[in-house]
Amino acid sequence: MDITILAPSDKTWVNKFLPNYSLEQLPEGYAGAPYISHIVESLLSQNHTVSLITTSVSINKNYTVSKFTNKNFTWLVVPERKHSFKPNGLKLGRMVDFFNMEIKTMTNLIKSIKPDIVHAWWSYEFAGAAIKSGYPTLITPQDNPYKILIYFKNLYRFFRLIMAQHILSKAQYISITSPYLKKYIDKFNKPTSIIPNPTKIILNETEVETLIKLKSDTLQTPKIIMINNGYDARKNIKKGLLAFKEILTVYPNATLHLYGTGSEAGGPANSDSNNINLTNVFFYGNTPHNLLLNALKDCHLMLHPSLEESFGVILIEAMSYGVPAIGGLNSGAVPWVINEPSLLTDVTNHTSIAKTVLCILSDRLLYHKLSTEGYQNVVNRFSSKVIANKYLSYYQQILAKNKP
Repeated sequence: MDITILAPSDKTWVNKFLPNYSLEQLPEGYAGAPYISHIVESLLSQNHTVSLITTSVSINKNYTVSKFTNKNFTWLVVPERKHSFKPNGLKLGRMVDFFNMEIKTMTNLIKSIKPDIVHAWWSYEFAGAAIKSGYPTLITPQDNPYKILIYFKNLYRFFRLIMAQHILSKAQYISITSPYLKKYIDKFNKPTSIIPNPTKIILNETEVETLIKLKSDTLQTPKIIMINNGYDARKNIKKGLLAFKEILTVYPNATLHLYGTGSEAGGPANSDSNNINLTNVFFYGNTPHNLLLNALKDCHLMLHPSLEESFGVILIEAMSYGVPAIGGLNSGAVPWVINEPSLLTDVTNHTSIAKTVLCILSDRLLYHKLSTEGYQNVVNRFSSKVIANKYLSYYQQILAKNKP
């Protein structure tokens, strides 16, 4: 099958599909969704042809498309205007015309490829281009723009909402990553399937069991991790910091390791930690995905105090290493992903978060059980092989319905 995917993709992971190019030869791309690499890898391993289209901020007003090919994989990078509302030289802000320039470029690329099917992620410019191409198309929204607007009350997010509403009204077929999005998507009355986001299973059962045993033996000095892309009301990180302060009263040698935008040394998480006189906290900020996974692997627990998630890939990445992930009882898709009541808590209350952590750390058998079951949860429901095959099956259904 000849498949065109439109999604965020950046050179840090695309490079493995393009060994004939050095990292320096590739443009930055669009960071933020490394799990797309698992879909691409699974499709290529089954001898499908994959063209991956993404955007990247234009450098020096150069709007030339970059193309990189290796065997049955092609990466196409479309320059995007830098400013959302301010003029970009003689060009409008990209949001002023709802990404019209970028959508037109991507649409023309799809038409030149002539794929069997197009799969666009999110419900914005990628989806808009996929639909305009006229080819059989699957759209996979990753958020509810109404919910996002509640947490980010700005003009950009309002325009994104308008964009999503218009594009989804024209979608042919939709897949959603969790039942949480179903109520929003059902309004568009389109054929819809629930297919979760994936992760690659790196460790086998024996390797995970060895890790879990090692950590079960060292629960008195727990390493706790929080990974959040952004420091805002929705991510709710300060409640995690306050919970850790309570955890330190019982486990004074516990450490907290913070990753992501806003969690760098000198950043807002660092400032809030200082304001509450918090100790034993380490700030790493933005970190390459492979190093992030190594950090996850070494930790005892993950804290994820986010108030709302449409999925939560970082949760399944943690569990794939046997690391229990503690999330919000009412945080969108989080309960469905974690699938274990003992790991769910009221994340609006830092004492509730701390109590959940302390309960798990104080019970070696419970910790072992939650770690093992979490790993199996990911293997059975979210492995990249399982998810890629679900997408392939859905592609076939779409193509069968689009036969002349």
